[in-house]
Amino acid sequence: MASDQNKSNSPSLEEQIVSLTQTVQSNRESLDDATRFRTLKAARGLLGALESPPETAMRDVVLNPVLLTAIRMGVQLGVFQMIRDHQGEGATTEQIASQSGASLIVVGGFIYFPPIMPTAIWSCNQILRLLAAAGYVSEAGAQTYKPSPLTMAMADGTLEAMTRACFDIGNYCSTYAPEYFRQNNNQFPTSAEDTPFQLAKNTPLSYFAWLGENPSLAKDFQQWMTLKQQATPNWVDWFDVQGNLLHGFRNQSDDVLLVDVGGGEGHYLHAFNDKYPDAPGRRILQDLPQVISTINKTPKDTELMAHDFFTVQPVKGTKICFSLVGLAGEFAFLFLYSICMALHMLINPSGARAYYMHWILHDWRDEQAHSILSHIVDAMEPGYSKLIINDQIIPDRDCDFATACISIMMMLQVGAFERTEKQWRALLASVGLKDVSFYQPPGNGEGIIVATKA
Repeated sequence: MASDQNKSNSPSLEEQIVSLTQTVQSNRESLDDATRFRTLKAARGLLGALESPPETAMRDVVLNPVLLTAIRMGVQLGVFQMIRDHQGEGATTEQIASQSGASLIVVGGFIYFPPIMPTAIWSCNQILRLLAAAGYVSEAGAQTYKPSPLTMAMADGTLEAMTRACFDIGNYCSTYAPEYFRQNNNQFPTSAEDTPFQLAKNTPLSYFAWLGENPSLAKDFQQWMTLKQQATPNWVDWFDVQGNLLHGFRNQSDDVLLVDVGGGEGHYLHAFNDKYPDAPGRRILQDLPQVISTINKTPKDTELMAHDFFTVQPVKGTKICFSLVGLAGEFAFLFLYSICMALHMLINPSGARAYYMHWILHDWRDEQAHSILSHIVDAMEPGYSKLIINDQIIPDRDCDFATACISIMMMLQVGAFERTEKQWRALLASVGLKDVSFYQPPGNGEGIIVATKA
């Protein structure tokens, strides 16, 4: 009897999970990245243990694609901002339909029976019902919604940009991938111009060339990259910058400490300057003219340089070259660049202390990656300059879910892939780099590869 009574007093499995969930919610901010990622992996294991294999397959194959469509429609209709703006009383389906103009949106696929309410309201209700079930909004009453934490996050323009970029490009590529591989005898794409992306978008252009002709999605893509940078462990917070970069820096007049190649809006240089405000030497942020010209906040003590990394790397320590190129507009760039190159070769041929690349090479096949690296290696000073690559390093086994997904995305969109340590070593050796070292971050994210010029 006592044993039975103890069992009845013991919390049920459901109660234990609810209690643990509340504990995590209360202490989430105190968890370091390594602990959080390990716990996430364990939590996914619990979900797998509770679901039957058919339930898991149905969730992944049948339900998740529909949820993605509902999220994309929510972005298109402005649902998340509307609900955010009605935090007090909540937003009704009728209000959302009226404000969004949903009657003008092609959402007939959601209507299977003659509606008993106006079509716009019916359509919104279909979308909102699923968003509520998935936690993207909260139900405050019948057809009335208030914001959840996910609502507040999705109402931010950056997450909306990510949704558009991933759905309007990535999801299209995924949809057309089986047909592409069927047509190509299930072979890996042979070039960046022959991938599921071309089939999905009916274009002969490569992914990045196509983005250049679609500025709205290109802007969404850039915002997504910024979000990705903010959401993963920053290299300056876990990598030995002092030992690998600052130690040994000559700090002579005009010497360059760090070049961020293809650095976008400068997220990592902002982080570097915050972490090491007294670091000596110059910092250079490089990207294409159309990116450099739109930067609103230049990282402190950083010079901007319009540069295509498929061309000769101009950073070899000459201040006049940097200044001219940094001031050059998109149309004057090539002319000034030629002058600068001649000047810097005459004045000071030494390379920068470090050339940093984050999430660049995974976009490119080995042929293009070899070209990108060759230009940097030509600018490096043997025994002094270092190449620091901040990118995915695929393990030989037990690859995490996100990294495996990203590798497939690269295959479908640009005909590239994430590399293993062995593949990285082969690529770097092919351009004359040596002393290659690999470092992994705490938890999850991109690793660091350091190499010097042979």
